[in-house]
Amino acid sequence: MISAIPGLGWLLSALFSISLAVPFYFIWDHLGPVYFSFIPSVYQHIPFWDCVGLFMILPILKGVLTPKLMTVSNDSKSK
Repeated sequence: MISAIPGLGWLLSALFSISLAVPFYFIWDHLGPVYFSFIPSVYQHIPFWDCVGLFMILPILKGVLTPKLMTVSNDSKSK
């Protein structure tokens, strides 16, 4: 999780979210009303910065809500 690194990690996470939101925004804005006409209009035209916010908060929620199933550590001590 890159957003766990203060400063530089937050900047990289924001840039990564913006770069993912650009194609998602244009594809959703053009195809959403065509193929998802049954959903409310507020969800058919999502503003760009809301898309960026979604891409920033989804990894955080995934890290919080998804349990870690297994951890493995290898410690070797030489004498």
